[in-house]
Amino acid sequence: MNAGMEEQVAPKKPENIFDAPLLSSRDKAKLERNKRKEDRQREAQYQMHVAEMEALRAGMPPVYVNHSNVGGTTIRDIHMENFSVTVGGRDLIQDVTLTLAFGRHYGLVGRNGTGKTSLLRAMAQHAIDGIPKNCQILHVEQEVTGDDTTALQCVLNADVERVQLMQEEAQLGQLLKDLEYDAESKQSLDKSKGDVDKDSISKRLEEIYKRLDLTVNPLLYMMRCFPGVPEQKLRSHLGSFGVTGNLALQSMYTLSGGQKSRVAFAKITFKKPHIILLDEPSNHLDLDAVEALIQGLLIFQGGVLMVSHDEHLITGSVDELWAVTDGKVAPFPGTFKEYKKMLTT
Repeated sequence: MNAGMEEQVAPKKPENIFDAPLLSSRDKAKLERNKRKEDRQREAQYQMHVAEMEALRAGMPPVYVNHSNVGGTTIRDIHMENFSVTVGGRDLIQDVTLTLAFGRHYGLVGRNGTGKTSLLRAMAQHAIDGIPKNCQILHVEQEVTGDDTTALQCVLNADVERVQLMQEEAQLGQLLKDLEYDAESKQSLDKSKGDVDKDSISKRLEEIYKRLDLTVNPLLYMMRCFPGVPEQKLRSHLGSFGVTGNLALQSMYTLSGGQKSRVAFAKITFKKPHIILLDEPSNHLDLDAVEALIQGLLIFQGGVLMVSHDEHLITGSVDELWAVTDGKVAPFPGTFKEYKKMLTT
Protein backbone atom coordinates (compact mmCIF):
# COMPACT_ATOMS: atom_id res chain seq x y z
CA MET A 1 0.00 0.00 0.00
CA ASN A 2 2.86 2.35 0.77
CA ALA A 3 4.97 1.00 -2.08
CA GLY A 4 6.63 3.75 -4.12
CA MET A 5 6.01 6.27 -1.45
CA GLU A 6 8.81 7.72 0.63
CA GLU A 7 8.54 7.05 4.27
CA GLN A 8 8.03 10.32 6.05
CA VAL A 9 10.18 10.85 9.07
CA ALA A 10 8.71 12.80 11.91
CA PRO A 11 10.68 15.97 12.62
CA LYS A 12 13.14 15.58 15.42
CA LYS A 13 11.95 17.10 18.60
CA PRO A 14 14.22 19.95 19.72
CA GLU A 15 16.32 18.92 22.62
CA ASN A 16 15.15 20.49 25.78
CA ILE A 17 18.05 21.68 27.84
CA PHE A 18 16.09 20.76 30.92
CA ASP A 19 15.96 17.12 29.74
CA ALA A 20 19.75 16.95 29.63
CA PRO A 21 21.53 15.28 32.54
CA LEU A 22 22.61 17.61 35.29
CA LEU A 23 26.28 18.59 35.37
CA SER A 24 28.40 16.95 37.96
CA SER A 25 30.09 19.06 40.61
CA ARG A 26 33.40 18.42 38.86
CA ASP A 27 32.06 19.65 35.50
CA LYS A 28 30.52 22.70 37.13
CA ALA A 29 33.82 23.55 38.79
CA LYS A 30 35.64 23.16 35.48
CA LEU A 31 33.18 25.47 33.70
CA GLU A 32 33.50 28.00 36.49
CA ARG A 33 37.31 27.94 36.25
CA ASN A 34 37.15 28.45 32.49
CA LYS A 35 34.73 31.32 32.93
CA ARG A 36 36.99 33.00 35.49
CA LYS A 37 39.96 32.54 33.18
CA GLU A 38 38.10 34.16 30.28
CA ASP A 39 36.99 37.00 32.55
CA ARG A 40 40.59 37.60 33.63
CA GLN A 41 41.77 37.62 30.02
CA ARG A 42 39.09 40.11 29.02
CA GLU A 43 39.90 42.29 32.01
CA ALA A 44 43.63 42.19 31.23
CA GLN A 45 42.97 43.18 27.63
CA TYR A 46 40.66 45.96 28.74
CA GLN A 47 43.22 47.29 31.23
CA MET A 48 45.86 47.25 28.50
CA HIS A 49 43.61 49.39 26.31
CA VAL A 50 42.89 51.78 29.17
CA ALA A 51 46.55 52.14 30.12
CA GLU A 52 47.54 52.99 26.56
CA MET A 53 44.65 55.41 26.20
CA GLU A 54 45.53 57.17 29.46
CA ALA A 55 49.09 57.72 28.28
CA LEU A 56 47.82 59.26 25.06
CA ARG A 57 45.10 61.32 26.75
CA ALA A 58 47.75 62.94 28.96
CA GLY A 59 48.99 64.69 25.84
CA MET A 60 50.81 63.29 22.83
CA PRO A 61 53.98 65.01 21.72
CA PRO A 62 53.42 66.51 18.28
CA VAL A 63 55.11 64.74 15.41
CA TYR A 64 55.51 66.93 12.34
CA VAL A 65 56.67 66.09 8.84
CA ASN A 66 57.02 69.12 6.59
CA HIS A 67 56.68 68.09 2.96
CA SER A 68 55.79 71.51 1.58
CA ASN A 69 57.05 72.24 -1.92
CA VAL A 70 58.78 68.90 -2.25
CA GLY A 71 60.00 69.75 -5.72
CA GLY A 72 62.99 71.95 -6.40
CA THR A 73 66.73 71.70 -6.19
CA THR A 74 68.49 68.80 -4.51
CA ILE A 75 69.01 69.39 -0.79
CA ARG A 76 72.66 69.40 0.23
CA ASP A 77 74.21 71.52 2.98
CA ILE A 78 71.88 73.94 4.75
CA HIS A 79 73.30 77.35 5.61
CA MET A 80 71.38 79.47 8.14
CA GLU A 81 72.93 82.91 8.46
CA ASN A 82 72.49 85.62 11.11
CA PHE A 83 69.24 84.27 12.56
CA SER A 84 67.63 84.75 15.95
CA VAL A 85 65.04 82.74 17.88
CA THR A 86 62.60 84.76 19.96
CA VAL A 87 60.02 83.37 22.40
CA GLY A 88 57.59 85.63 24.26
CA GLY A 89 59.48 88.74 23.24
CA ARG A 90 62.75 87.37 24.61
CA ASP A 91 65.67 86.55 22.33
CA LEU A 92 66.91 83.12 23.32
CA ILE A 93 69.31 82.86 20.39
CA GLN A 94 70.76 85.95 18.70
CA ASP A 95 72.65 86.55 15.45
CA VAL A 96 73.80 82.98 14.93
CA THR A 97 75.13 81.41 11.74
CA LEU A 98 75.07 77.63 11.34
CA THR A 99 75.70 75.14 8.56
CA LEU A 100 74.20 71.65 8.62
CA ALA A 101 76.38 69.47 6.43
CA PHE A 102 74.47 66.97 4.34
CA GLY A 103 74.06 63.64 6.15
CA ARG A 104 75.91 64.79 9.26
CA HIS A 105 74.50 64.13 12.74
CA TYR A 106 74.68 66.85 15.39
CA GLY A 107 74.06 66.78 19.12
CA LEU A 108 72.64 70.01 20.55
CA VAL A 109 73.62 70.53 24.19
CA GLY A 110 73.17 73.30 26.72
CA ARG A 111 71.55 74.15 30.02
CA ASN A 112 67.76 74.07 30.33
CA GLY A 113 66.05 77.20 29.06
CA THR A 114 68.78 78.23 26.63
CA GLY A 115 66.58 77.78 23.54
CA LYS A 116 67.42 74.30 22.26
CA THR A 117 63.81 73.17 21.89
CA SER A 118 62.79 76.53 20.43
CA LEU A 119 65.53 76.25 17.81
CA LEU A 120 64.26 72.84 16.71
CA ARG A 121 60.71 74.17 16.44
CA ALA A 122 61.82 77.17 14.41
CA MET A 123 63.67 74.89 12.02
CA ALA A 124 60.71 72.50 11.75
CA GLN A 125 58.45 75.41 10.81
CA HIS A 126 60.92 76.70 8.19
CA ALA A 127 60.97 79.94 10.19
CA ILE A 128 64.71 80.39 9.66
CA ASP A 129 66.01 81.76 6.38
CA GLY A 130 68.34 79.39 4.61
CA ILE A 131 66.22 76.25 5.01
CA PRO A 132 64.98 75.39 1.50
CA LYS A 133 61.23 75.21 1.12
CA ASN A 134 61.53 71.75 -0.41
CA CYS A 135 63.54 70.47 2.57
CA GLN A 136 61.60 67.62 4.17
CA ILE A 137 61.90 67.86 7.95
CA LEU A 138 60.62 65.34 10.46
CA HIS A 139 60.30 66.78 13.97
CA VAL A 140 59.73 64.52 16.97
CA GLU A 141 59.15 66.73 20.00
CA GLN A 142 59.84 65.95 23.63
CA GLU A 143 57.02 64.19 25.46
CA VAL A 144 54.60 66.27 27.50
CA THR A 145 55.46 66.57 31.19
CA GLY A 146 53.78 63.85 33.22
CA ASP A 147 53.34 61.55 30.23
CA ASP A 148 55.41 58.38 30.13
CA THR A 149 54.77 57.92 26.43
CA THR A 150 58.15 58.38 24.77
CA ALA A 151 58.70 60.52 21.72
CA LEU A 152 59.59 57.57 19.52
CA GLN A 153 56.73 55.48 20.84
CA CYS A 154 54.40 58.32 19.95
CA VAL A 155 55.44 58.01 16.33
CA LEU A 156 53.64 54.69 16.41
CA ASN A 157 50.58 56.39 17.94
CA ALA A 158 50.61 59.59 15.90
CA ASP A 159 47.49 58.59 13.98
CA VAL A 160 44.82 61.00 15.23
CA GLU A 161 42.01 58.64 14.27
CA ARG A 162 43.62 55.83 16.24
CA VAL A 163 43.86 58.00 19.35
CA GLN A 164 40.20 58.97 19.05
CA LEU A 165 39.21 55.33 18.64
CA MET A 166 41.15 54.35 21.74
CA GLN A 167 39.51 57.10 23.76
CA GLU A 168 36.06 56.06 22.57
CA GLU A 169 36.86 52.41 23.28
CA ALA A 170 37.88 53.15 26.86
CA GLN A 171 34.77 55.25 27.49
CA LEU A 172 32.41 52.65 26.03
CA GLY A 173 34.21 49.84 27.83
CA GLN A 174 33.80 51.60 31.16
CA LEU A 175 30.15 52.38 30.42
CA LEU A 176 29.47 48.76 29.58
CA LYS A 177 31.22 47.68 32.74
CA ASP A 178 29.14 50.09 34.84
CA LEU A 179 25.94 48.72 33.33
CA GLU A 180 26.66 45.15 34.30
CA TYR A 181 24.79 43.74 37.25
CA ASP A 182 26.55 42.84 40.42
CA ALA A 183 26.39 39.07 40.74
CA GLU A 184 25.60 39.15 44.45
CA SER A 185 23.26 42.09 44.91
CA LYS A 186 21.53 41.73 41.51
CA GLN A 187 21.42 45.52 41.37
CA SER A 188 22.76 47.81 38.71
CA LEU A 189 26.13 49.28 39.63
CA ASP A 190 25.14 52.67 38.27
CA LYS A 191 21.47 53.49 37.78
CA SER A 192 22.30 57.02 36.62
CA LYS A 193 23.24 55.64 33.19
CA GLY A 194 19.58 55.14 32.39
CA ASP A 195 18.37 52.94 29.56
CA VAL A 196 21.40 52.30 27.41
CA ASP A 197 21.44 49.74 24.61
CA LYS A 198 24.20 47.40 25.71
CA ASP A 199 24.01 45.50 22.42
CA SER A 200 24.76 48.68 20.50
CA ILE A 201 27.72 49.43 22.76
CA SER A 202 29.09 45.92 22.30
CA LYS A 203 28.68 46.14 18.53
CA ARG A 204 30.49 49.47 18.40
CA LEU A 205 33.30 48.09 20.57
CA GLU A 206 33.74 45.19 18.16
CA GLU A 207 34.08 47.67 15.28
CA ILE A 208 36.68 49.66 17.22
CA TYR A 209 38.66 46.53 18.08
CA LYS A 210 38.80 45.58 14.42
CA ARG A 211 39.99 49.04 13.38
CA LEU A 212 42.58 49.26 16.14
CA ASP A 213 43.78 45.69 15.54
CA LEU A 214 46.24 45.53 18.42
CA THR A 215 47.50 42.20 17.11
CA VAL A 216 48.93 43.76 13.93
CA ASN A 217 52.53 42.80 13.15
CA PRO A 218 55.33 45.20 12.04
CA LEU A 219 55.06 44.22 8.38
CA LEU A 220 51.29 44.70 8.25
CA TYR A 221 51.70 47.94 10.21
CA MET A 222 54.11 49.29 7.57
CA MET A 223 51.82 48.12 4.77
CA ARG A 224 48.96 50.09 6.31
CA CYS A 225 51.14 53.17 6.78
CA PHE A 226 52.36 53.03 3.19
CA PRO A 227 49.61 51.48 1.03
CA GLY A 228 50.69 50.53 -2.46
CA VAL A 229 54.35 50.01 -1.57
CA PRO A 230 55.54 46.49 -2.51
CA GLU A 231 55.70 44.15 0.46
CA GLN A 232 59.28 43.13 -0.30
CA LYS A 233 60.41 46.76 -0.18
CA LEU A 234 58.85 47.19 3.26
CA ARG A 235 60.36 43.89 4.44
CA SER A 236 63.78 45.05 3.27
CA HIS A 237 63.41 48.39 5.05
CA LEU A 238 62.32 46.73 8.30
CA GLY A 239 65.19 44.30 7.92
CA SER A 240 67.71 47.13 7.78
CA PHE A 241 66.60 47.99 11.33
CA GLY A 242 66.90 44.42 12.56
CA VAL A 243 63.20 43.57 12.26
CA THR A 244 63.56 40.39 10.23
CA GLY A 245 62.10 36.91 9.89
CA ASN A 246 59.53 35.92 12.49
CA LEU A 247 60.05 39.20 14.34
CA ALA A 248 58.41 41.08 11.47
CA LEU A 249 55.36 38.81 11.81
CA GLN A 250 54.93 38.95 15.60
CA SER A 251 52.10 40.95 17.11
CA MET A 252 53.25 44.46 18.00
CA TYR A 253 52.15 44.15 21.62
CA THR A 254 54.54 41.23 22.13
CA LEU A 255 57.62 43.22 21.05
CA SER A 256 60.11 44.64 23.53
CA GLY A 257 60.68 48.37 23.92
CA GLY A 258 63.77 48.17 21.75
CA GLN A 259 61.99 46.22 19.03
CA LYS A 260 59.11 48.70 18.99
CA SER A 261 61.63 51.54 18.69
CA ARG A 262 63.15 49.80 15.67
CA VAL A 263 59.73 49.63 14.04
CA ALA A 264 59.08 53.28 14.90
CA PHE A 265 62.35 54.38 13.37
CA ALA A 266 61.74 52.25 10.30
CA LYS A 267 58.47 54.11 9.84
CA ILE A 268 59.77 57.63 10.27
CA THR A 269 62.74 57.08 7.94
CA PHE A 270 60.89 55.28 5.16
CA LYS A 271 59.95 58.51 3.38
CA LYS A 272 63.60 59.59 3.62
CA PRO A 273 63.27 63.06 5.19
CA HIS A 274 66.27 65.30 4.64
CA ILE A 275 66.55 66.14 8.34
CA ILE A 276 65.26 64.54 11.53
CA LEU A 277 64.94 66.80 14.58
CA LEU A 278 64.79 64.87 17.86
CA ASP A 279 64.08 66.44 21.25
CA GLU A 280 65.11 64.17 24.16
CA PRO A 281 64.15 60.98 22.30
CA SER A 282 65.60 58.61 24.91
CA ASN A 283 63.50 59.76 27.88
CA HIS A 284 61.96 56.67 29.56
CA LEU A 285 63.55 54.28 27.04
CA ASP A 286 65.24 51.17 28.41
CA LEU A 287 68.79 50.22 27.39
CA ASP A 288 67.58 47.94 24.62
CA ALA A 289 65.47 50.72 23.14
CA VAL A 290 68.33 53.23 23.34
CA GLU A 291 70.59 50.78 21.51
CA ALA A 292 67.92 50.37 18.85
CA LEU A 293 67.69 54.14 18.50
CA ILE A 294 71.47 54.44 18.11
CA GLN A 295 71.49 51.76 15.42
CA GLY A 296 68.60 53.46 13.64
CA LEU A 297 70.42 56.80 13.64
CA LEU A 298 73.60 55.19 12.32
CA ILE A 299 71.65 53.65 9.44
CA PHE A 300 69.83 56.89 8.58
CA GLN A 301 71.72 58.74 5.84
CA GLY A 302 70.01 62.10 6.20
CA GLY A 303 70.86 64.89 8.62
CA VAL A 304 70.08 64.72 12.33
CA LEU A 305 69.93 67.45 14.96
CA MET A 306 69.22 66.00 18.39
CA VAL A 307 68.75 67.49 21.83
CA SER A 308 69.69 64.98 24.51
CA HIS A 309 71.28 64.62 27.94
CA ASP A 310 71.98 60.92 27.34
CA GLU A 311 75.76 60.53 27.10
CA HIS A 312 75.55 57.02 25.66
CA LEU A 313 73.09 58.07 22.96
CA ILE A 314 75.06 61.15 21.96
CA THR A 315 78.43 59.40 21.99
CA GLY A 316 77.10 56.54 19.89
CA SER A 317 75.19 58.46 17.25
CA VAL A 318 76.40 62.03 16.61
CA ASP A 319 79.35 63.34 14.63
CA GLU A 320 79.61 66.76 16.24
CA LEU A 321 78.40 68.67 19.28
CA TRP A 322 76.85 72.12 19.18
CA ALA A 323 76.62 74.00 22.47
CA VAL A 324 74.03 76.68 23.23
CA THR A 325 75.46 79.28 25.60
CA ASP A 326 74.54 82.92 26.25
CA GLY A 327 72.33 83.19 23.18
CA LYS A 328 74.92 81.68 20.84
CA VAL A 329 75.25 78.29 19.17
CA ALA A 330 78.74 77.09 18.35
CA PRO A 331 80.59 73.80 17.76
CA PHE A 332 82.05 72.29 20.92
CA PRO A 333 85.53 70.86 20.28
CA GLY A 334 85.30 67.92 22.62
CA THR A 335 83.28 64.97 23.86
CA PHE A 336 79.99 65.10 25.73
CA LYS A 337 81.79 63.94 28.86
CA GLU A 338 84.19 66.87 28.52
CA TYR A 339 81.26 69.22 28.01
CA LYS A 340 79.57 68.03 31.21
CA LYS A 341 82.84 68.38 33.11
CA MET A 342 83.18 71.94 31.83
CA LEU A 343 79.74 72.80 33.22
CA THR A 344 80.75 71.70 36.71
CA THR A 345 84.03 73.61 36.84
